[in-house]
Amino acid sequence: MLKKYIYKFISRLGYRIERKRTREELWENHQIYEIKNNLNLFFGAKPYIERLNSRYDNFKLEAQDKGLLVQFLDLKIYVETIEEFFIIDEVFLTNDYNFSTLCDATVIDIGTNIGISSLFFSTLENVKNVYSFEPVLDTYKQALMNFEMNPSEKLSSIKNIGLGKSTREETFIYNRHFKGNTGVRGLLSKTMSNLKNNETRKVQIENASKQLRPIVERHSLGSIVIKMDCEGAEYEIIEDLNHTGLLKDIDIIMLEWHDKGPHFIEKVLKENKFQVFSRSLGPNAGIIYGVNSK
Repeated sequence: MLKKYIYKFISRLGYRIERKRTREELWENHQIYEIKNNLNLFFGAKPYIERLNSRYDNFKLEAQDKGLLVQFLDLKIYVETIEEFFIIDEVFLTNDYNFSTLCDATVIDIGTNIGISSLFFSTLENVKNVYSFEPVLDTYKQALMNFEMNPSEKLSSIKNIGLGKSTREETFIYNRHFKGNTGVRGLLSKTMSNLKNNETRKVQIENASKQLRPIVERHSLGSIVIKMDCEGAEYEIIEDLNHTGLLKDIDIIMLEWHDKGPHFIEKVLKENKFQVFSRSLGPNAGIIYGVNSK
């Protein structure tokens, strides 16, 4: 009776007591995926899972190790974080890196992360070769596992190195929940600066032109496409490719810039006869697409 009077009194004051709905109640049809483990990741990735499921008829999901195995098209991708679901959404649903050429294309994926973009490129009919670079060992191992689950002659190689203007060893700030924010920008990443459980990882950086020139020369009869999402190293990579003259041999560049703005990269690309398309993703990041008009 006491509870009844309390509810009535609160109601007269103009308030209403509601029971907080559980995450299971907020996602009524979550049972169709039959996920019993790694539930925080599963429920946290709800919007991405629903979008994938609505797009792909053969979409499947299963718990595996510390993460979830995502299956669609003819691909299997092991993910451990909500950020990795976000990247799948960017690449396969928003189509941030979709392109088409009139001839065979070779893609150089700089900052391949866990391999999502490289796997996407391998599904494009006109892409014949994909060369991937990922400097952080933890992330590289996850990408390698994803490549092994999706054997393809198109996935030509993956190297556990980063690219830059000089050859050196760097120490990166690392967080397993935000692998995509790891790079030379360090705490300039607001995501990393707001986290308290960061670790560090030593990585090897190699000169970009020395690594890429053999690939460009090997596939000179087709289009050379560079995708670059390397958390701050894009400026020194573009500077190096420009200085060595290799930039003129690139046909398409798709890159994400961070912190320092797009102007330097846009200027260098235009000086090398690229048509440039640029859009902002916020005050500290954006995407540039460059097409060589040679």
